[in-house]
Amino acid sequence: MPEEFKLRINQKIQVAKMRNDLWFNSIILDTGAETISIVIPFDKERPLVLYQDEIVRIRLAANNASYLFSTKVTGVVLDKIKLYKLAYPKNITRIQQRKHVRFQIISMDVEYAHQEGRNNYTKGTVIDISGGGMKMAVRKNIPKHERIFLKLVLRLQNRTELIQVKAIVVRSKKAEPDREIYHLGLRYEDITNKQQDLIVRYVFERMAQQRRLY
Repeated sequence: MPEEFKLRINQKIQVAKMRNDLWFNSIILDTGAETISIVIPFDKERPLVLYQDEIVRIRLAANNASYLFSTKVTGVVLDKIKLYKLAYPKNITRIQQRKHVRFQIISMDVEYAHQEGRNNYTKGTVIDISGGGMKMAVRKNIPKHERIFLKLVLRLQNRTELIQVKAIVVRSKKAEPDREIYHLGLRYEDITNKQQDLIVRYVFERMAQQRRLY
């Protein structure tokens, strides 16, 4: 296990059964030397039913990377709410050298503006997205270090969410020599925890959906 990596209370995780790519959302409520306790995982309103000694997979983002591990259900705790106790993992795999997993988008609209306002937004296209930023295609170049305002709609499994956030251009490159198409690397600024959680949830939901299709 990487020395700097630690599971923490209130860490958002996703749980799946072995040989199943349907991921359920949960939160770590307690950690110890040998076990962790998690809230019953849910997909929309559907709970994930687990049994003693069953092996499950867990994935999460932490410490500038994304992680995946398998562990065993060691028991059920009935307190104010029902919790699952899991064995503390012995082996954890780092699956990406980023704090936020990026997901490549086939087609997703985004609107951007140089100033906040109702009538001055221009359409662009999301190429990939993560909880920390996105890659966007636009028809007019925007210089590096410039700040812009973004509006995009996330279509989650059980609802849609409008995200409005400020971002800074960290990369700007012409994508095609004979067309006015530019690719911008954006980093969110002053993003709220709720907004970031919604984007991360969207990414994980799309990843799970993609795995089910192949």
